[in-house]
Amino acid sequence: MKILIPVDGSGSSTRAAHFVANLADKANSLEVHLLNVQPLGDDWMVRRLINVTELADLEHGWGESAIAPAREVLDAADVKAENHVVQGEVAPTIVRMAEQLGCNQIVMGSHGRTGLTGILMGSVASKVMHLAKIPVTFIK
Repeated sequence: MKILIPVDGSGSSTRAAHFVANLADKANSLEVHLLNVQPLGDDWMVRRLINVTELADLEHGWGESAIAPAREVLDAADVKAENHVVQGEVAPTIVRMAEQLGCNQIVMGSHGRTGLTGILMGSVASKVMHLAKIPVTFIK
């Protein structure tokens, strides 16, 4: 079983890592991928102040920082996971990466903060649910 955990450093994404760590006790073989999606840094002001290489380095650092809490949870449970930091529109990128990595499931936190659809679950979570062709488990 291959699981993708999209993470943003929040408590809900860390709880998703706890959920997967608990699954590892029950699953025979589990492959876990931690994913942080950085927004596109294509704003003309950003490009004017920071060159492309510097921006990529900054975003990779921010992504690794966001992954760190979930990584700690999985390491403590002796669950091996691969880190991925990519850039793009968040929900479609999560779904694309799950497909590219051959994942069977997405396990992600749900913030429930923004917009009308965000009242029950976050807008990113809602978009992932609609775009994904594999099961999506939301952790509150």
